[in-house]
Amino acid sequence: MNSSILTAIESLCDDIATNTNPDENKKRAEAVVSLAFAGVFTPSEYEDEYEDDENEQATAPAISGKVPQAGTRFGYNGIEFVVLGEEQGGVLAVVAERLKKEMPFDENNCNDWRGSTLREYLNGEYLKKFNKGDLLPFVSDLTSDNGMTDYGTSEDYIALLSDNLYRKYHKFVPKYDTRVWTITPWSCVPGYAYTERSVTTSGALINSCAYAAYGVAPACIFNPKIFE
Repeated sequence: MNSSILTAIESLCDDIATNTNPDENKKRAEAVVSLAFAGVFTPSEYEDEYEDDENEQATAPAISGKVPQAGTRFGYNGIEFVVLGEEQGGVLAVVAERLKKEMPFDENNCNDWRGSTLREYLNGEYLKKFNKGDLLPFVSDLTSDNGMTDYGTSEDYIALLSDNLYRKYHKFVPKYDTRVWTITPWSCVPGYAYTERSVTTSGALINSCAYAAYGVAPACIFNPKIFE
């Protein structure tokens, strides 16, 4: 900026400081802006540019207001979750670390989630860690590994991943330090209705007896509003 422009700006600023007429001071301020940008912007163009910036800032969502992408980790009431994807109108997430205590899928060795002791625990004692308003109902398909639909579906606040959801989101599901349960039975055939699908530490799906004590990785569907 050359000295003549700088002198003119200083003079205008002095006038603004000593003048109480708002209309005249507005014109002086516009002149200061015009001189400062040395012809790059006219005062009206500067105002338009400034207004555009303000509008952009007003409409741009805050980072905390965005639904996190798959693979993102976030904390909720002291529990770390991993986002898997959007399911059933909400955000499907699974715990980043399995529960400390290993548990049977069902103490009575039945692979029907609807009556299992693990379901009772997760939607009873464990659910107390959550605000129900932050969750959406999680409908699970209980189709067995061999395609039987005898168990139908279940609706819970807290559940486990099914075989199909595990396959769909395999690359985002953490590898836990012990075998963990899925919600999928191996078969509903009488005489085999005690065998449940589980995931090994290598990520492989295998069959396990429902009364065995394995790791538990709760999954749930969060209401997107909690990320606003």
